[in-house]
Amino acid sequence: MIDFNKIIYSQTNTWPNYDDIAKESNFVIAEFVKQIYIFGVFVEINRLLTSKEYPNCGGIGHVVLISICSAIDSLSAYAFGGGNVGGRFTGFISKYFPNKYSGKEQEIYKSFRCDGVHGWNLHKSSIGPDVNDPRHLSIINGVIFISLYDFFNDFSKAFMQYYEILKIDDHIKNNFLKRYKDIKKF
Repeated sequence: MIDFNKIIYSQTNTWPNYDDIAKESNFVIAEFVKQIYIFGVFVEINRLLTSKEYPNCGGIGHVVLISICSAIDSLSAYAFGGGNVGGRFTGFISKYFPNKYSGKEQEIYKSFRCDGVHGWNLHKSSIGPDVNDPRHLSIINGVIFISLYDFFNDFSKAFMQYYEILKIDDHIKNNFLKRYKDIKKF
């Protein structure tokens, strides 16, 4: 069984090797993933969102957006076992995010994930820091708007849905193991 006390989630050399993790139950693997995202990814993104140095994400909204998109990208690789980045990113949003994202997956992928990550620009999109912003996911004059807080909260909920399914679904566990094997080759 994985000794969670010996794993430092920010140091991959402390993570279990593939052969050991492949023997674990769905529940243990789900707990491992939960620890990575809760104590690593979500803590860091939340630190940016709530920074007193940058109130309302002033000056770092792009960094927050890229962090959320990168986290979705990473988790989608585990959820679907790798594969085409665009397909798994949009597929993860379709499957795990709230219904209000339905039909906007491609726009989010192109405007936020691709343009934000690769071009460091938001020419076809806009971001804001308000919680429960009524403009969240609206498209006005071809420009999609995302509230960073709402996007992060919805991603957190999507993660928990994935986590609950991973605990019981062997297909999802096998997808995780396929991706884990690809990245944990040492």
